[in-house]
Amino acid sequence: MSPSPSSDNGVSKITNHPQYFMPNGDAEFLTQSVLFKVHRYFFERESKFFKDTFAEGEGDSKPYTLDVSPEDFAHFLWVFYDEDYEYDNQPLERWLVIVRLASRWGFHKMRKLAVRQLEKMKLEPIDKIKIYSDFKIESQLLLPSYASLAKSPTLPSFNDARKLDIETILKLTMVRERALQKAAADGCRSPTSASAGDAEVNRIICDIFELVDANGAPATESLKVEGTANGIHGTIGDSVPVLQNPDPEKKKKNANVNGASNAVSSCRVSKLCVF
Repeated sequence: MSPSPSSDNGVSKITNHPQYFMPNGDAEFLTQSVLFKVHRYFFERESKFFKDTFAEGEGDSKPYTLDVSPEDFAHFLWVFYDEDYEYDNQPLERWLVIVRLASRWGFHKMRKLAVRQLEKMKLEPIDKIKIYSDFKIESQLLLPSYASLAKSPTLPSFNDARKLDIETILKLTMVRERALQKAAADGCRSPTSASAGDAEVNRIICDIFELVDANGAPATESLKVEGTANGIHGTIGDSVPVLQNPDPEKKKKNANVNGASNAVSSCRVSKLCVF
C-alpha cells in the first residue's frame, strides 16, 4: 500500500478504501488512515465482541478504530463481500490473516471456514504443525503431519526444526523411538520408525500427543475399532509394546515354515534414525 497522503502540518489524511467504503454502509472503521464503511449486520450476526462494541454507541459519532492494517481488514471483509464465493485457490497468506482476525474477534464460523480451506492446501508437515499450533486449531487434524515426520527416514533441516517448540520435538522423538521398538519386537532386522506400520504409528502418535476426535473422545478410541478385542497387531487396548528379547524358538519355527528371509520381508532396510 502506498503511503497515506499528508496535510501540510504532517498529520495523515484519511482516505476512503477504494472497495470497502460503501455509501449504504452503517458502520465505519478506521485502520491507520484508511476509512471503511460497511454493514454492521455481518459483525453483529456472529461476534459478541462487535455486538458489545456497537452497543456502547461510540461509532454513532465517529469511526471505530481498529489496530490492524488496512490490507488485513480488507482480507477479512472479503469473506463477507466476495460475490463469486471463490474461496478455493486463494493464497495461504489471505487465510492466515482471516483465521487470525476471526479468532481474535470471535467469528467462529469464519474461523471454521478458514480451517476448511487450510485443510485443502498441501502444506509441508512442519509448516502445518506450526500454523495449527499458533492458532490453536484442532490438534487431531495434525495426525497425518505428525505421522509423516515420525516415519521419515531423514531428519528435518535445522531451520525447519526451529519452527517447532521443544515439546513437539520431544514428543516426535518419543514416537519414533516407540515405533522402532515395535518394529524390532516384530522381528524386523533393520527397523525404522516406518517399519511398525501406519496403524501402529498413528496409535502411538494419538497416545503421546493425546489427540482427540471431533466428539472430544481420545482418538485412540477410534483406532481401537480397527483391531480386535486384544488391539491391533496383538497389543492390548491402546498400549504400545516395549522392546522385548526375541524368542529363539519362535524365530526358528518361522524360518522353517516360511523361510528365514520371509520373516523380515516386510521391513525396509535403511539406516536407523531417531528424531
